[in-house]
This record gives sequence, C-alpha cells and structure tokens, in this order.
Amino acid sequence: MNKIQTTRPGFIFRCLIIVGIGLSGLGIESQSALGAEKVKLTYGFLRGKVSVNSLEKFAATGEITPEFRVYSAFADRQTLTQLRSWLNNRFECDRLDVNKFASTSEGQQFLQELGTVIKAHPQQNGSVAIRSTLMATADVPSQSDGWTILEAMDNFPADDIHVNVKSLFQLQKSWSDNPQNNRAAAKIFNMRAENTSALNAQFSNYCLNCSNSV
Repeated sequence: MNKIQTTRPGFIFRCLIIVGIGLSGLGIESQSALGAEKVKLTYGFLRGKVSVNSLEKFAATGEITPEFRVYSAFADRQTLTQLRSWLNNRFECDRLDVNKFASTSEGQQFLQELGTVIKAHPQQNGSVAIRSTLMATADVPSQSDGWTILEAMDNFPADDIHVNVKSLFQLQKSWSDNPQNNRAAAKIFNMRAENTSALNAQFSNYCLNCSNSV
C-alpha cells in the first residue's frame, strides 16, 4: 500500500522560518535562467511549497496571499515580522567577493555543504546552482547596493528551489558546533539591516485592513 504524503502547514511554515532566519543567524542569507517560481520544502514524507511571487508580495507590502496564508496562520506577528525583515535585508558582498570566496577551499566546502540543503534538483547537490546564483545576483564592485534573498531567487537556474529540511537541521547543528569553520563565509555574507520601522507599519496596517474586511 502506498504511503500518503501529508502536508502539515504549521510544521512546514516553521521550516520556512528556519530556512530564512535560521541560516541568517549563521551568517548566510539564506538562477541565471528565468529564476525560481517556487520554494519546495521536504522533510521525510512531509511536503510544502510557496511561490516566490507570494514571498515577494509579502516582503514588499506585507500582503499575505491565500497561498501563503495556509502557512502564515501558524505564526504569530513577531515571527512574520522577522521573516519579512529577513526577506528585505540586503547583503553587501559583491561579485568579486563571491568569486574570490568560491575559489578557496573553504568556499568550495561551504557551497558543497549548503548544496546538501538547497538544490535545483532534489537528487543533486546544489553547490553549482548556488554559486551561479550568487555570481548573477551580486552587483559589480564599487557599484554594489547589496542584494536580497528574493533577488537571488530571481536568478536561481531552475523553476523550483528544493530545500531538504532534515539536511538543514543537520547542517545548522554542524555549523553551530564548529563556528570557526565558517568565519570567512560569515564575513563575506555580511548582512546590512535595513530600517524596518516603515515595513512593520505597513504590515500592521495590512493586518488591520484584513480584520476590518472580515
């Protein structure tokens, strides 16, 4: 008898938060074709997905699309605010920084490890896709205004970004237990926090409008 693949929205949303905020806490903030259209999360038999378009709308205006609401309903206001802030944060490394780092042994190991979590194809390490994404996204030296994770998604060389949540948990533990192994990565992928007060105000207004329309 075939096993039924079950999606648990609450669990999947927490995984989405971990993909974002969890990796950002490690110094990663975490496509040269048409860009990714969906982020697909897997954990054993659990499956979940959210479109990049829904994430872009949420980041830009605070709008929660019907698709995204399936998952966001399981998060409180603070968690949603953190996710939105992370989606809007900008990374300061430019294309030259990325290329130099990716050419080092530490950079290659970093990309290989991250490639066990983020993939263009579920059966292949995503290191090549990640490197090409970063190279396409990072601005040229001296002209860099930084870049966001959503801009990176727009440069991902596949329609779907596959995220293996089990591997993510394992990688988080490994990096947390051995922070000295990724000091260069933490320095390269330095994140510049944007002023989020205006974003939070927009999000609060959106929530208020939603409640009034019910």
